[in-house]
Amino acid sequence: MRRPAMIRPFLVSIVLLAALPAAADALSPKQVERCKAMQATLAPKQAELLEATEKRDALAEQAEALGEQFEDAQVMRLASSSNAQAADAAKAEFDTARRAFAQAEYALQSSARQFNQDVADYNRSCTPAK
Repeated sequence: MRRPAMIRPFLVSIVLLAALPAAADALSPKQVERCKAMQATLAPKQAELLEATEKRDALAEQAEALGEQFEDAQVMRLASSSNAQAADAAKAEFDTARRAFAQAEYALQSSARQFNQDVADYNRSCTPAK
């Protein structure tokens, strides 16, 4: 036969142990403010990423078009010296556009990597574990 006096403390300890994780998941007011500040920075960073993506895409199209112009000029290179100069100028423009595209791509990847890290930090510290 069990004693009722032993069951009550046992039940109370189970309830308290179950309540501890819930209390640990709750954020302090200071943490809530920090999370709100983190969240406020995410939307502008996302907008910057979209803008950088559009810039990169425009530079890719420009580089592609200049590459086609260079290929067209390259075909005519041997016809005359003026065609050779035009091909050289087209190649210089194409190379400049390729460098601009590469720089925009690198900047976009760096920004995206940082944004993903910021989101992961926010999720890790501001969202309750499931």
